[in-house]
Amino acid sequence: MATQLFARTGLLIRFNLRRDWKKLLIWVVVLTGLFTAIAAKFDGIYGTQMALNEIVKTLKTPAMISLFGAFSAKSPYTTAKVFATEMVVFMAIVMIVMNIMVAVVTTRGDEDDGLLELVRAHAVGRLAPLFAGAAELTALNGLIGFLFALGLTVAKLPGATTPGNWLIGLGLGGLGWAFGMLTLLLAQVMTSASGTTMLSYLLLGVMYVARMGTDVNRPDLTWWIPFGWIEKLDAYQTNDWLPIGLYVLLGLGCSSLAAALNAYRDLGAGLVEPRRGRRQASGLLRGPVTLLWRQAHGLIIAWLLGNFILGAAYASVFNTIGDLAKSNPMIKQLLGASALAAANRLIVKNFIAVLAIVMVIVALVPAVQLMLKLVNDEQKGYLHQVYATATSRWHVWASYTGWAIVTGLLVLLAGLSGMYLMGLTSMVKPISWVTYWHVFAAYAPAMLVMVAVTSALAGWRPKWRYAAWIWVFYAFFSLYLGNLIDLPKWARRLTPLGFVNKVPIKPLDGTTSSWCLLLTVLILVVAALSYRRRDLAQ
Repeated sequence: MATQLFARTGLLIRFNLRRDWKKLLIWVVVLTGLFTAIAAKFDGIYGTQMALNEIVKTLKTPAMISLFGAFSAKSPYTTAKVFATEMVVFMAIVMIVMNIMVAVVTTRGDEDDGLLELVRAHAVGRLAPLFAGAAELTALNGLIGFLFALGLTVAKLPGATTPGNWLIGLGLGGLGWAFGMLTLLLAQVMTSASGTTMLSYLLLGVMYVARMGTDVNRPDLTWWIPFGWIEKLDAYQTNDWLPIGLYVLLGLGCSSLAAALNAYRDLGAGLVEPRRGRRQASGLLRGPVTLLWRQAHGLIIAWLLGNFILGAAYASVFNTIGDLAKSNPMIKQLLGASALAAANRLIVKNFIAVLAIVMVIVALVPAVQLMLKLVNDEQKGYLHQVYATATSRWHVWASYTGWAIVTGLLVLLAGLSGMYLMGLTSMVKPISWVTYWHVFAAYAPAMLVMVAVTSALAGWRPKWRYAAWIWVFYAFFSLYLGNLIDLPKWARRLTPLGFVNKVPIKPLDGTTSSWCLLLTVLILVVAALSYRRRDLAQ
């Protein structure tokens, strides 16, 4: 009986790899190449003891702890220890995102598309598709973890050791695999790929916010958060292998539970039953604008709430970050009360400038998702039914593009609003709303350029649409880590976000905003004309 449940698993594994090998190869090359290149560059950035001492002071500040995790390295400091602190949390986020995307496609994605129904119509075991997806994730994370360790060995970071290199590589691979198995479990709970994706990112967001809070106030409590285990490796020092063991246990537990639920549930169903629809369509469903809202309103609301909570969580540590007197009581005597208050506000504003990057990237994710949904809905045949009515191409394109733009702007505004409202309670003299509005006005035009380019890809070259995700990822990497890895100015300006001044530390640049808005209009015109002329599902 057990053998029948897994019948033809090997065949499905080969099928998945044959279908996904290009996508998986891109992930492997990009991640391992980026990781190795940054490691090789670190010696040139922090090759002197003076540079190491300065960056250690920075990494020990509450602001940097909230972004990169608690700095636990002990003196003497080395380049390898600094690298382990700066890169592990960043790469952990990327590894989790990769696993969520791959896991959803190989489970709920195939189920939503009807492919799994065709597969299960043959002599295939009930659990074979699930375990084929699990095997694909295991191979992917194992290979990337191995190449991470190999890349660190090749980079020859000062202070690095072979056990530490393998600990980081296998730790990141283990984290990615565990969250991949967690996504397989969530795919049994939800009834659609979009629902699984939303719940997966929600859990990631909750863990990230919880990790940030514990790292700043009580680092020992981070052990209760699976995302935070990756910080406890203590690479190049004690080399603690316990977190990897915990990830293995978490992954095995999630995969076992996923198998039990998969054997129990019906094809196309989930533990969370969807709400019954109306007997008759609402009067609001009179066109593609309201139809798209009906389909995506859950996604939009989830991202609005998520970014609002993330902004509030970051602002909860404003008082800790901006309290110089707490870290050095002598400063108050030297500067005086008024000068100290001004210095504290400047520190908080500098932190807001860094956090604005995170807020913008989070806002771009649902905007790009909605824009690319245009192509996905075409390929699934949904829009063929829409075009069977008296609905124009312009109307449909404008609906998807409009919702993408509105969603991106509202999610960014929600994040800044959460930061502002929490700042009112966490600071003695809160930062005014005008400051946050300047941040919004600075980044919104640059965001619009990126959404417009995504619209052009969907309308002109839909096969290249995934380049939009690469661009968003590069924007996050170049701005989030740009200063720490000494990225050249021209490299940061490969995205429009790199042209934005460091608002609110620097004033709003009206010239940059103007040309970004003008460029957005021109690109949208090209996108509209291209979509009007190309064939459907090209």
